[in-house]
Amino acid sequence: MSDEQTTGALVPTRDAALARPDFPFARVARRLGVDPAEAEVVLRDDARARAAIARSIQEFLAADDDRRAGRGPSTALALDPDFPTGVGMALVGAAVLFDARDLVPQVALRVAKDHHQDGADELAASYLALVQESIDPGQDGADDAIAWAAQSLLVSVLQRSGSPAQADEVARDLAAHAVPIDLWQDDDPTLPDDSMAWHGGAFVGGIPPRRDERSLSFEDVHDFMNTLLADMRREQDAEGGAG
Repeated sequence: MSDEQTTGALVPTRDAALARPDFPFARVARRLGVDPAEAEVVLRDDARARAAIARSIQEFLAADDDRRAGRGPSTALALDPDFPTGVGMALVGAAVLFDARDLVPQVALRVAKDHHQDGADELAASYLALVQESIDPGQDGADDAIAWAAQSLLVSVLQRSGSPAQADEVARDLAAHAVPIDLWQDDDPTLPDDSMAWHGGAFVGGIPPRRDERSLSFEDVHDFMNTLLADMRREQDAEGGAG
């Protein structure tokens, strides 16, 4: 998917979402660390919305690093009852909704790892596909490492929930490119010096992460965001009724 195609697909959906009368500006803003009083202004400003998403993602990654290292939560985001997986999913959705494609891979990989460790391999595979769809091959070494980490996690997903033959195919692909098969287990994946650049492998040998045999696309994430927003609206209504 080219940048032009991606932008064209995303912007109308974002504008349509923000135009909805029930869009929960205040709640989304709180998730992004924005003053609820400025929510609508910030979320309608592309630059400010992107900056807020980027800050929240960095806060999420730092808090998740603390969690994985056994340190206690020290921020409001880390104390969120949906942290880490639900918060990560929401941030991925926000990054896609606001066309911040470059902010997707790190968080989507963390979400995929959590889903795999929880036994939800179908969801894990969906987010692995989204990681790789968000990275342009050979453009950035750090992104290459994240894409290969997703490919290495795919081996584990396939071994448990897919085809052993496909798992072997992906494992051979990793070996051929001098990529460690356990790269996904690193919190901050780094490729060895002799590893080759990410080839954009179109999820080589992957299992269909959805029952309709389609991988998760940017449009699918918009569908998820719409569902998330509807759920948030219902929660708000329930809270209002309880009050």
